[in-house]
Amino acid sequence: MYRNPPRLLQYQETYAARFKQRSMADSYELRPPYPNETFSILLGLLAEPKGRVLDVGCGTGRIARSLVDHVAGVDAVDFSGEMIRVGKSLDRGGHPNLNWLHGRVEEVELKPGYTLVTAGASIHWMDWNVVFPRFDEVLKADGYVAIIEGDRPFDSPWGEAERELIRQYSTNLHYQQIDLIKELVDRNHLLPVGDRRTVPVNFSQTVADYVESFHSRESMSREHMGDGNAKEFDAELSRILADFAENQEMLHFQLQTRVVWGRPIP
Repeated sequence: MYRNPPRLLQYQETYAARFKQRSMADSYELRPPYPNETFSILLGLLAEPKGRVLDVGCGTGRIARSLVDHVAGVDAVDFSGEMIRVGKSLDRGGHPNLNWLHGRVEEVELKPGYTLVTAGASIHWMDWNVVFPRFDEVLKADGYVAIIEGDRPFDSPWGEAERELIRQYSTNLHYQQIDLIKELVDRNHLLPVGDRRTVPVNFSQTVADYVESFHSRESMSREHMGDGNAKEFDAELSRILADFAENQEMLHFQLQTRVVWGRPIP
């Protein structure tokens, strides 16, 4: 075990700040959704019915808005005002039990006594040396941190060609593939308790929407790619997908989510 190693360069603040851009927020809901089983798993982790949930780096509130009908309340935190703006306009975005908090999870005022902390793709961008001790402080003794992975197609036939294209156009100059959970465990931030994958489910999306969804990811933000590269990327990815799309317009693929939960290590 080792503690307080340098932050991974691919997750530095300059890259994270891109999520504050309006264009990324407007494209975010085009990302493939989490299967419904994801939320059944999360609700099953609650030690008490109708507990309170803290959703960190909530984005447009995909997790928060899906849980809010089933718990006492959700505090949904994000440092991007644009993401919160979009989230409030979506289904359950104005739910009376949903409390949007604009700010960094490391700094916003939180209310101790949460039964669950949920984190999607955004956990990468946080200062782990700060947030995991905070999670320990605000969670109940029997509460968990749950990390949700999987807003991309599961085992798609075009996956390798897509990944190679992303490598060519990515604007994150420090990217390296990592096992996030292993990284958190090795850095002594998380003590895992459970690990489940949802049953793969079918999902369909137009090629145009699927391609546009990539511009909600920081490495492919339109502002940093530039108009020329963004158009080239869109055209090339559309060409790759055409061979797999029904009438060259509709993609059919499967979705699967991984949920890992455990106790934060202060």
